[in-house]
Amino acid sequence: MIREDGFLEHHPNCLGCGSENPAGMGLRMRAAEDRIVASVRFDRRQEGAPGIAHGGAVATVLDDALGSVLMLLRRPAVTANLNIDYRQPAYLGRELQVEASCTGIDGRKIHLHGVVRDGETTIAEARALFLGVDLEHFRRSGEPLPETWEGWPEARSAPAER
Repeated sequence: MIREDGFLEHHPNCLGCGSENPAGMGLRMRAAEDRIVASVRFDRRQEGAPGIAHGGAVATVLDDALGSVLMLLRRPAVTANLNIDYRQPAYLGRELQVEASCTGIDGRKIHLHGVVRDGETTIAEARALFLGVDLEHFRRSGEPLPETWEGWPEARSAPAER
């Protein structure tokens, strides 16, 4: 969903991008044509080694940005596989850039790529497989879905072009 300030978020309590989650990562995402661009600044709440963001925090940000590509595709899906190559430490307090895009679709399989950078330095790179699901998958939680999700088509089983 697009908030009033123009940023994307899955829902207000999302761990990665939710504006109302006090434990959230603070990921700020925007749509840029066919990809997601974002920024994040880790602080002591996400610290692993002294002064460095925990790898799980970096993974959360990548998973959330990759999942946001689904909003551009208007396809409900879930993470099936997430592979991350960590290349450099993500230092606390630095504004990091995040980018995510779709690299291919084959039926229910959605292939995605994401990267976290500190300027020109690649911090981490991800390749992911998401699987299309029906919205019922999310409704089973008992929580209301964001209104913008309700207009999404259900999962597609036929191969789609990309």
